[in-house]
Amino acid sequence: MVFAAFDFNSQMGLAFLDGRQNSPKYIETLENHLMPFAGNIGGRNREYQRDNAPIHTFNATRSYLNSKNATVLERPPMSPDLNPIENVWGIMSRKVYENGGQFYSVNALKTAIESAWYNLEPEILLTLIMSMEKRIYDVILKNGKTLN
Repeated sequence: MVFAAFDFNSQMGLAFLDGRQNSPKYIETLENHLMPFAGNIGGRNREYQRDNAPIHTFNATRSYLNSKNATVLERPPMSPDLNPIENVWGIMSRKVYENGGQFYSVNALKTAIESAWYNLEPEILLTLIMSMEKRIYDVILKNGKTLN
């Protein structure tokens, strides 16, 4: 599993997570990876976008994020159109597996994922963020259904 975050101006270093994730492991990931990234972006209001996976919504996770003054954007279940990172994963997946790419070791796959992440054009991330208002409007028009 890979954890990542981005904002208008920067990208977090990728976090490769081992094993099955649960709320305590997820909180550890947030503490070790997301919070240092959030701290580096300064005093701006931080809005945290996540999906509705159980480890993201457990009370312990919510309490942790509240203790860090992180505003969590609530959204309906199964709404990938409202989370820009989902588009990023798609872009990266196409890049990693372009030309029939296959990997014979975990390290080779990790290297390809890192290359795709660190070579993303900043304009792509900015465009994804700036498209949120239209995405929300379009999802409302489709009564919450996906946009595809």
